[in-house]
Amino acid sequence: MMVAAADRSIVWSDDFLIGIEEIDYEHLCLVEDINRLHRELLDRVESDRIDSTLGTIHARMQAHFALEERVMLANAYPHYREHKAEHERLLDEYTELMTRFERQPSRADREAIEAMLRHWIVGHIATSDKKMSLMVTGGKQA
Repeated sequence: MMVAAADRSIVWSDDFLIGIEEIDYEHLCLVEDINRLHRELLDRVESDRIDSTLGTIHARMQAHFALEERVMLANAYPHYREHKAEHERLLDEYTELMTRFERQPSRADREAIEAMLRHWIVGHIATSDKKMSLMVTGGKQA
C-alpha cells in the first residue's frame, strides 16, 4: 500500500489483498471512495457533494464491517470480539468526525477525517484483516 506523496491519495496495490474475494473487492471500493473524497476536498467542491461522499463512505464501512463479522462468525474466528470492537471504534470515530465536519467544516476536521481513513485502510487491513484472513482461509493468500 502506498499513499501518493503529491496529493495523499491512496494507491491500490496487491498489498491490500487478504485472500477473501468479497472483502478484497470492498477494500478496493473503499479506497476509491476515500480517494474521491480527497479529490473533492482538495477541489473544494460544493458541500452537498462532499456530504454525500462522506455518507457513502459511512454506509460502505457499515456494510463492510458487517460482511467481515459474518465471515468471522461463520468460521468461528477466535479473535472475533476484538476485531468487532475495532470496527466499532473505527465507525464511532468516523461518525464523530463526519458529523462535526458536516456541521461546521474546518481544515482541521478535514485533515482528521483523511488521516483517520488512511490510517484505517493501511493499519486495519495490513494487521487485523490479514490476521483474520490467514486464520479463516487456512493461510491461503491471494
